[in-house]
Amino acid sequence: RWTGGRRCFRVLADDPSCRPRQAWIESEARACFESGGVELPRPRGLESAEIHAIYDPPAVTSSGVLDMPSSAGDSRRHATRLVNGAVAGAVGKTVVSPLERVRLVGQTTRPDASALASARNVLAAEGWSGMWRGNGLAVARAASSKAILFAAQDALRVRVGHDFVAGSLAGVLATLLTYPLDLLRTRAAAAVSTASLGAVTASLMREGGGVRALYRGVGATAAGAVAFEGTRFGSFGWLQARSADWWLAPAINGTLASLLAGMVMYPNDTVRRRIQWHRGTETLSYLEAARALLCEGGVARLYRGGGALPPQK
Repeated sequence: RWTGGRRCFRVLADDPSCRPRQAWIESEARACFESGGVELPRPRGLESAEIHAIYDPPAVTSSGVLDMPSSAGDSRRHATRLVNGAVAGAVGKTVVSPLERVRLVGQTTRPDASALASARNVLAAEGWSGMWRGNGLAVARAASSKAILFAAQDALRVRVGHDFVAGSLAGVLATLLTYPLDLLRTRAAAAVSTASLGAVTASLMREGGGVRALYRGVGATAAGAVAFEGTRFGSFGWLQARSADWWLAPAINGTLASLLAGMVMYPNDTVRRRIQWHRGTETLSYLEAARALLCEGGVARLYRGGGALPPQK
């Protein structure tokens, strides 16, 4: 039907022959509502819901696919997601830094100590400031990683049409671009010492033969990012599609999805931390690191430190 010179089209969001652009649809629908158009039902999820999209009649390509025009709202929306993701990552890392520090110590240098014993050891050797050792690196990585992750996942979901695939690809991209910060943070925070960041970096580069040492263990981290982010975004999308239209639903679903993905992937996180912590010119393989951890304490060793904080919250 016509509303203010515009035609309302019903579009199936998961139809591969169409793949409508979510941000553009939302901005056009808002404009229609504000100009007195018909208010349409708010969709819960793009993968399973029918989107009632309002836009000018589009051109049709030779293949029969709708050619939908771009909008300045797309750029603004992605920029907002970028900034929000960066701020959320920085604030989150700073708040949970003491728990992260205890977890890293438990995963690497003091595997036989409880979380409380590790915390006491850090406080005795470094004071309260020691609980935030390496937090600057963590904030820098979290801010850049979350910004890349949320912006990339938002854009990729529109193009691939699936939360798991989009989340996995976004996770790999964010991991590859920010991995050196993650490695340096592990080296700085896992050891109970007062060595400077410069000393930690120099030691790592001497062991690994230069700049390539900053990517030691990147394979395990990238593989874990695929599974972690894919599981997290996939679970979140699944929960959102089945939740009531309540303002707190995204926060609750996001927490549940992150906890699920974190605990499923925690053993991989412990293995990659062992690879990152390994000293010497030879890089420890994934199987060698896993075997060494299992010999130290069985399957329970792979979950050491998990009570303090699941990986990546």
